[in-house]
Amino acid sequence: MNVKTIYASISKQDTINQAIKELEKYRDSLLSKSDLFVHRLAEIGVEAAEIALANAEGDSDEPRFSMIFNTSEGIVEGQIIITSTPHVDKEGRVFYPHLAWEFGAGIYFNNGNINPKASEFGMGVGTFPKQTHALNDYWWYRDEEGTLHLSKGTEAAMPMYKASVEIITQIDRIAREVFNGQ
Repeated sequence: MNVKTIYASISKQDTINQAIKELEKYRDSLLSKSDLFVHRLAEIGVEAAEIALANAEGDSDEPRFSMIFNTSEGIVEGQIIITSTPHVDKEGRVFYPHLAWEFGAGIYFNNGNINPKASEFGMGVGTFPKQTHALNDYWWYRDEEGTLHLSKGTEAAMPMYKASVEIITQIDRIAREVFNGQ
């Protein structure tokens, strides 16, 4: 544990003022280190998610990643990793392409390759409302322009799950590096 010791004589005002300045300096260094800590963890998460998708197979739109840092008064309070935005088809159904990459779509790529969090969130092959082809090895679909495509679904690459596992695995090491200055 990193301990900061500040020595001061309480009998002289200038010594008390110096102790206050040292405490303020220490506070500012903690805020800076906290920001760095959150950024480092977010970078680890994005990298793990990108690696998870590098060899994934399937027909879903390519996910895009970005990091959003929520700040208040210049202090980083947390971060989220965004994959892709939902889109609406001609019938008004909302699709979340990143869910297909996370939990899989269709049995062709996902026979046994199941996200460990799928049942907790009610996701996985065959769970999309009104789906009819989840247990087929392949099927045909029309895109928004009406072009016919063969689909085998999308492999459950699990980028967010793998990102969270990697962050959890490295959080102690990153905390020691950032807060102990190693």
